[in-house]
Amino acid sequence: LRGELAAATAAAAAEAEAAKQRLGAGEAARLDAERRAAGQAADLMSRLNNALAQRNAAREEALMVEARLKSVLEEEGRGVRSASGALAVAVPGGTPVNLGPGPEATLGTAPTRAAPAEEGGVFDRVRRYMTSPSREPGTPATPGSVRGGYGAETPGEGLSEMDRRQRELYAKQQQLLREQRSADQDRLLGCLAENLGYQRGRPVAAVLVFRCCLQWKTFQADRTPLFDRIIATMGSQVEAHQEDNAVLSYWLSNTVTLLYLLQRNIKPASGGSYTQRLRSQSQSVTRGLFGGTSKTAGFGSFFSRAGYGGSPGGEASIHGGAAGGLRQVEAKYPALLFKQQLDAFVQKIFPSLRDNIKKDIMPHLAACIHAPRSGVGRTSRPGRGSSHGVEAPPARSPLGVTRSSTGQDAGSAHWAAILGVLESALGTLRDHHVPAFLVRKLYEQLFSFINVQLFNQLLLRRECCSFSNGEYVKTGLAEVEIWAGSAGRTWVGEGWEALAHIRQAVTFLVIHQKHKKSLQEITTDLCPVLTVQQLYRISTMYWDDRYGTETVSHEVLSRMKALMVESAASAASHSFLLDEDSALPFTQDDVAAFMDDKDLLGEMGIPAALRDQPSFAFLNKRLELALQSAA
Repeated sequence: LRGELAAATAAAAAEAEAAKQRLGAGEAARLDAERRAAGQAADLMSRLNNALAQRNAAREEALMVEARLKSVLEEEGRGVRSASGALAVAVPGGTPVNLGPGPEATLGTAPTRAAPAEEGGVFDRVRRYMTSPSREPGTPATPGSVRGGYGAETPGEGLSEMDRRQRELYAKQQQLLREQRSADQDRLLGCLAENLGYQRGRPVAAVLVFRCCLQWKTFQADRTPLFDRIIATMGSQVEAHQEDNAVLSYWLSNTVTLLYLLQRNIKPASGGSYTQRLRSQSQSVTRGLFGGTSKTAGFGSFFSRAGYGGSPGGEASIHGGAAGGLRQVEAKYPALLFKQQLDAFVQKIFPSLRDNIKKDIMPHLAACIHAPRSGVGRTSRPGRGSSHGVEAPPARSPLGVTRSSTGQDAGSAHWAAILGVLESALGTLRDHHVPAFLVRKLYEQLFSFINVQLFNQLLLRRECCSFSNGEYVKTGLAEVEIWAGSAGRTWVGEGWEALAHIRQAVTFLVIHQKHKKSLQEITTDLCPVLTVQQLYRISTMYWDDRYGTETVSHEVLSRMKALMVESAASAASHSFLLDEDSALPFTQDDVAAFMDDKDLLGEMGIPAALRDQPSFAFLNKRLELALQSAA
């Protein structure tokens, strides 16, 4: 046994040694591969640097040649003007002219010639020479036609050769400019694919796009691929993160800000017939951007309800000028279509953001409308930590409701979950500097959604129309009131008022001595927003599981029936139910009224990826100065 054990030990040691050798060989191979990769990377970087150096050298050489050509042309122009002036002082009839030490005299003395009367005089010959690109063979030389006194190059041949060289230099210069512009556009699009953040509360990406298009005169271009590339970059980001509220908030902030900048600072070019083209595109913009018919494609355009309607002329007359009284830049069709595409983005992003929050709220609503069976007492959720500057509600509601049942603690947790969703979404929107008026409109729609869901469930389920259940829902609504008050009307707007139907229905359920209330008191004081159909539904479904009290009197019920018969709305099926309004809750007037130019017209910090690029140095200039030069 000892021998076998020793043999096994030796075999294991040998195997371990072999494994160690294989591991060492693998490590050596890895290091060698890393060295080769590093060498290849260094070689590629060296090639890239050499290519950049050659490109810069070629660009400098082209600029130097252009400067020399300009100097030669200026010198030649001075010589022609000097010769023309000397001829102008000549006496008609053959008096010789001394050119003096002018530019031509430094290279050689130009021969002079008497001007015969039959040839029309000196001025006619000078005019013919200045307007003719070349001389016929055998024409006597004039002071302006001699180049250096050599007599080997006629003016037509000299100008043609110089013109050819100038055209070649101009073509090279334009090619370099196109390459530079294409590279700059690629850098811009690369920046857009990243989160550029905010500066002084304004989205950097929106201002960057507007400044670049303004500097490159893209708005005035008849054709440009830049707008389509920007839209494609933005669209890919939105499509890839439709469930991410942070990404949607980022692009909503940028899109609305860019849309505002375009609305305030560009106008259709005068004399441009773009109306019909824009109208023909308006129906397909939303479908084309997002690969199919958008769920908001049936909604009116973000601007159409304010009189835009795809008409450039109507749009230009809204503000009458750019920001700060500056002149608006005249924009061609691609820029106007770009604005419509941004409009489609707003119609896509806002509902997507709203629907994401609804999905997070929806699972908790069923538990918020019906009290758990384990208890009938009223509850209040414990206070939660503050987030994004929103204070957590205290443990005691403004109505003095306190926790009394562990059964309803579970129900309170659902209300706490809903408020947690609202609070988290508000923090995300504020972190991404979404304009406050958009946040208000969003939360008003969210509160309206909660109102519709809870109210309809209350009217459809008899078990929800009890006295104790009314107290349960009232407790949860009290917590919502606390949160809405702490968040402030700046961000929540009239969200609390949007809960009017469920609030008044709950008030009716918990009110005492219903049988003593008249129809006038109910419709005027208790439930002014509820219709007769809704009041009749609640009155007939109500039951008191705690005190055994009665519902409204038979007289009131009879009066309600009579009013329902008289009302034309009573013929509609389920007319007591509420409908949810999913239309965009803002118009162009809201954008113009609630957004401003603060911190938009000044300098902007250059993104890190562009700081080393001299072609983006214009971003250091104030936007208002750029607008003045562009207009």
